[in-house]
Amino acid sequence: MRYLWVSLILAMFFSTCQGKKTEDKGEVVVSVYGKKLYKTDLENIVYEGISYHDSVVRAKVYIDKWVRNQLLIRQAENNLTPEQLDFSKRLEEYRNSLVINKYETELINQNLDTEVTEDQIYEYYNKNGAEFRMNRDIVQIASVSLPNDSKKKWVFTKLFRDYDSLMVDSLTSLSNQYAISYDFNIKEWRNFDEVIDTYDLKVKDNKSFLNEKKFFVVNDDETYTLVKICDYRLVGDESPCEMEIDRIKYIILSNRKKELLENLYNDLQTKAIQDKAFDVF
Repeated sequence: MRYLWVSLILAMFFSTCQGKKTEDKGEVVVSVYGKKLYKTDLENIVYEGISYHDSVVRAKVYIDKWVRNQLLIRQAENNLTPEQLDFSKRLEEYRNSLVINKYETELINQNLDTEVTEDQIYEYYNKNGAEFRMNRDIVQIASVSLPNDSKKKWVFTKLFRDYDSLMVDSLTSLSNQYAISYDFNIKEWRNFDEVIDTYDLKVKDNKSFLNEKKFFVVNDDETYTLVKICDYRLVGDESPCEMEIDRIKYIILSNRKKELLENLYNDLQTKAIQDKAFDVF
């Protein structure tokens, strides 16, 4: 039955929608307990460029929803107490919240210093480093892969194993001549679990392995790969500053916003007192 009257409404609407559209809002499409839906309301739903079928579907959904809402609103208004229907306080609070948020956003956009320098980041980290703790084990490594029959394996092995500081320039020069691949980006921190997977390591305990191993070899039929562990941090250790740069920037900017808004509030309070517009009873 419901689909029948919706279909009749749609037929009436589309039969009068051909040709020039009117600005007159007086033509009613459907009425529910005195609440009216006008043809002009549907003109925003069915627009030029979509098919007749799509127009019918869109209009039907809109009319169905509108009718359902009117019925529910009437039922609610007939069953709720006047106190339950009084939303004036809640609406005022919501409006005030929107107004304040809008003003604060504009104030921040116009006045906030958004530049955070490297010195400011390191200064914050040095003062608050204890706030940043690792939730996983990480490492800095260097690696090089050679042909398994390379006669230079011993040279690379000595450079990797016998020197605490990696001789990057010498290794890079040698690697360009003899290595299959290499990675000496020792400033990059890597998830140790990913390193374990990459080199198919048999590690029972990360902490013990990293405390004991500074260098290891992964060997197969074709390649001879050397890996040097240059540094590491375990779960619970202080997180390296370079891994916390984005977070520190966010904290610094949040503190600036807070300070900016606090200064605004203090200035407004001071002015209200000076204007004798601030009373406490």
